[in-house]
Amino acid sequence: MKQKSNEVVLFACWLVLILATMVTVYWGAQQTTLVLQVVVILIIAILKAGVIIDGFMELRHASVRWRMIMYGWPVAMSAIIAVTLLAAQTG
Repeated sequence: MKQKSNEVVLFACWLVLILATMVTVYWGAQQTTLVLQVVVILIIAILKAGVIIDGFMELRHASVRWRMIMYGWPVAMSAIIAVTLLAAQTG
């Protein structure tokens, strides 16, 4: 029964990642401001990272320290990307 449960979790993760990717493509094609596009796409990227960390890497039962380290990386990279893109627009 454990094997079946893991398969369901992995399938759900895969499905969420596919849908999130489709939403990312949709927002990337919208004629909105760059700030709105960057914010929405990076939030989706952070959520996708969470699905990968908790679902595929199965760290949802890991210690808080490991989870903070793993979640810190996508948040830090998203912040760097946002600052870089938005600074390039104004400069």
